[in-house]
Amino acid sequence: MAMVWSPKGEVEFLSSPFSDSAEWARPSTLIGRLPIRITKPDARPPTNHESPHLCSPPEVSRFSTAKRYEEHLAGRWLVGELLKQWGIEIAGLEIIRDENRAPSLSWRAKPDFAKPLPSISIGHSEGWAIAALSEANYHVGIDAEPGSREISSSAFVMMASGNELQYLNDYPESAISIWTAKEAVQKALHLGMHLNPRKVSTKWPNPIADFTVIIPIGKNKIQLETWQYDDLRISLAFAAKADY
Repeated sequence: MAMVWSPKGEVEFLSSPFSDSAEWARPSTLIGRLPIRITKPDARPPTNHESPHLCSPPEVSRFSTAKRYEEHLAGRWLVGELLKQWGIEIAGLEIIRDENRAPSLSWRAKPDFAKPLPSISIGHSEGWAIAALSEANYHVGIDAEPGSREISSSAFVMMASGNELQYLNDYPESAISIWTAKEAVQKALHLGMHLNPRKVSTKWPNPIADFTVIIPIGKNKIQLETWQYDDLRISLAFAAKADY
């Protein structure tokens, strides 16, 4: 008999320091993180585990390493726990991907009176899965990295240009904050690396600390929030669907 996969630890619910901001019409959000089970580098995925809700068995079956398997299932489990907190029954839902592999929720069989589903974003970093839900009329993007992580200065030219590149060269310790911010924006626009990170640019303070700003990209105005939580630098971005 197959065992149902279970996570390594408990979900920790997080909040943005800008949750109660009155500066703009901020959508309701729910954020959480979950530890990812540590595996040996050459370990293969288990074959006797039943995947939890929101996992696609065909997608899971393609993973060749236990590390990727655990990351994927932890992220999906985490989204499921956030949805329960949101008040949504997950049994009839699935996570699908668009052409840029951006995830979203979908009904397996749409009910007659289905309410709009929240937007989702999922990330993985250094032993943690992190996820965010947002109101249905916004796309949300979340990214997190250890605040102490360093980015090689040789990579700065690939992520910034002009004044922003000069800022990175002057304050390289801010690179990870800027990188997570750019990744969150890429996710909120459902473009991922199809959006050149150099096009996600703003005037950064020094130090960045807890910072929020609106970043215009084309006809979109992205609301960005970035802050430090324990060992993590977390960035959250929102793109109004009406802007598309």
